[in-house]
Amino acid sequence: MGQGGVMKRLLILVLLAPLMAFGAPVSFNFNAVPLVSFSQSVFKNLLHVDYVVSPEVLAMDRKITLSVAGIDEGKTLDFVQGILKQQGVGVDVRDGVYYLVPLVKAVGDTDSAVAVAKPVLVPSPVSADGSDHAGAVDAIVGRRQKDDVSELYTPKNRPSDFLVALVGASFGPRAAVAAGADLLLTGSQDDVDKMRKVLDSVDSIPRLVDVSASWIEVTSNESDGRGISVLATVLGAKLGVSLGAVSSGSAISLKGSRFELVVDALKTDGRFKQVSNSRVVGDEYEKLVLTVGDETPTISSTGKDNSGNTVQNIVYRPSGVIVDVLPKVLGSGRIQLVVDGQISNFKATSTGVTNSPTLIKRQVKTKVTVPDGEVLLIGGLNDNTASNNASAFSFLPSWAAKSSSSSRTDLVLVLSAKVVKAD
Repeated sequence: MGQGGVMKRLLILVLLAPLMAFGAPVSFNFNAVPLVSFSQSVFKNLLHVDYVVSPEVLAMDRKITLSVAGIDEGKTLDFVQGILKQQGVGVDVRDGVYYLVPLVKAVGDTDSAVAVAKPVLVPSPVSADGSDHAGAVDAIVGRRQKDDVSELYTPKNRPSDFLVALVGASFGPRAAVAAGADLLLTGSQDDVDKMRKVLDSVDSIPRLVDVSASWIEVTSNESDGRGISVLATVLGAKLGVSLGAVSSGSAISLKGSRFELVVDALKTDGRFKQVSNSRVVGDEYEKLVLTVGDETPTISSTGKDNSGNTVQNIVYRPSGVIVDVLPKVLGSGRIQLVVDGQISNFKATSTGVTNSPTLIKRQVKTKVTVPDGEVLLIGGLNDNTASNNASAFSFLPSWAAKSSSSSRTDLVLVLSAKVVKAD
């Protein structure tokens, strides 16, 4: 072995000396992590060494998935080099800096030779979906304690992101991360055992929630008051319902009735027009979407290609009647509803981008807790119209021949959520 090879091996041993002193096993859990993110997590957060990634490696569109536990820290570098070699990446150590460069097959040789490339600084890696994979791994590797253990938990009924948030709220953000469909639990053995007990108690079949929603357009005179008040008064007279747990200026709940009865009772009154009526059943803590409408192409950006031609990026945006509801079943027969309801449409743009339509939207967002099955009325979206009328009798004086009137149109969202009882 040449003098350069001896120096290289001695340098690697010196760099690994702090790791060997601890002797704690290392666990790797990566799921479809970009190659650059994997490299940053290992070399920066685990090995704590300086490293450089060549432009050719940065351009590689490769992802790494592995789940390995119990690796001796003294063998970590060899293990990582083997993983990178499988991906066509070599590690060249020069002056204490680790250079990640592509492997190039030598002609007539079965071994790979390292192609030396000019180094570049590594940017903070972010995946295509906008999530920072390296940050997720930092939670495990970057602050790992000497006596920490890592164990996998496979969810039985709940999604992994729900369970990760639950464990993180109790044991801290580094306690659990999603590893594909599984959870990687990290902490002392006592903490990991407690995490498993918590997960076993909450990882049950989620309850189904039946959500019904209807937009009602209320037309009234100025003297009648707000649309939600008119609607509640009519329902009280027709169905004998009373105010429920929620009673405010823009939200009212009704007890002693059902959603279907409320909607049917409004059909016989000309002041009320049913704009939409939808129903969906889904798991608690999952967003339920009720949509009646279509998607319209709009221009998101405009640019020039290499030939100077105008290029437009088109994005299809939804419009119509859209209601998003996130139900959270609480104790004592109550349900918390996170509601985002809107009615929207497009019209021709008169100013600005002339070839792209303008979205006209009326929207209400709220979070409210109601008893299971109570009907909820949500108002606050109104439009006032004033009109002046002239009499057809010419013999009347001008002040007597004119009259004015005003009308008010309110949109009220009628909403109901109830837990589906098991058979």
